[in-house]
Amino acid sequence: MDKVIYDAFADVYDLLMEDIDYCAWTQYLHRFLQRAPRKVRKVTEAGCGTGNISICLAQLGYLLTATDLSQEMLAIAAEKARKEGVQIMFARQDIRQMALGRCDALVCACDVLNYIPQKQLPAFFEQVYAGLAKGGALLFDISSSYKLRYILGNQLFFEDREAVSYFWRNHLQDSENRIAMELTFFMKKGELYERRDERQIQYIHETETLLKALQQAGFLAQAYEFGTELPPQEKSERIFFAAYKPLAASAEIK
Repeated sequence: MDKVIYDAFADVYDLLMEDIDYCAWTQYLHRFLQRAPRKVRKVTEAGCGTGNISICLAQLGYLLTATDLSQEMLAIAAEKARKEGVQIMFARQDIRQMALGRCDALVCACDVLNYIPQKQLPAFFEQVYAGLAKGGALLFDISSSYKLRYILGNQLFFEDREAVSYFWRNHLQDSENRIAMELTFFMKKGELYERRDERQIQYIHETETLLKALQQAGFLAQAYEFGTELPPQEKSERIFFAAYKPLAASAEIK
């Protein structure tokens, strides 16, 4: 299986994602962390990238461990955390093989679970359930089936900026429920441009399939249109999942 490392564009990741309001994203996560059956203090973020959400969570008072497969991303995240004056433990780890130490919550933001094949998700959820403290939370979002199939699938995107230009070509592999992404970046280095190439695979997950797998693992789970507390719609592009490990077998989600 291809490993998604993101090293090819770690240096320009924040530039390409500059339109995202990470503070608002973190406040949204914070709202659901506060609803966990237990008081959440120790949080692990898997797939932390350059650390934007981890840093915001740490600034809210959570004790953060942040993991990513890309050493380049982690180096940038650690430097940003140092500049912000927050203490975060960073570790290189593949989410598909992660050893989740005992914590109160696991956060996977911005498509992280789209990189896990559907057949591996039940085992992943079971592993997370076992690692979380009773009453803990698993919060994650995905690019929806609608978005991957009808917005990104078989499309070519191009953008030319002063510091970086890129080509992004997608190939929808419908029979395998996945989309192959080929990315080529030209990053300005003085008077020249440096080319970097990266290939990624995102897997298409259906909302009901994920909810069923979460429930079978023991979680009490609900899905929302991202950024809201409303049920996802047919054309929702991002879907958020809040899953809680019960304090007791008879617990019910609030």
